[in-house]
Amino acid sequence: MYRIAQESLHNTVKHVHASRVDVRLECDDDAITIDVRDDGDGFDPTGAFPGHMGLRSMRERAAKLGGITRIESTPGKGTHISVRLPV
Repeated sequence: MYRIAQESLHNTVKHVHASRVDVRLECDDDAITIDVRDDGDGFDPTGAFPGHMGLRSMRERAAKLGGITRIESTPGKGTHISVRLPV
């Protein structure tokens, strides 16, 4: 989860020109969840990003641990990345 959060924050700093980023970490009996939201440039999450491994590596890390990754973004409207891993 640490590496997923790290990559998400790195992408925010490097690519989206955000003025605000919120990170929330929650844990309950079933799962641990991290939510990262920014107010940056946003992007089309269905697009191809040749040479950029960040989003793919986040998804792969979560999947290897049985987790779920949700990426919501709209150009000009920021990004929300949520990852939920079973405990």
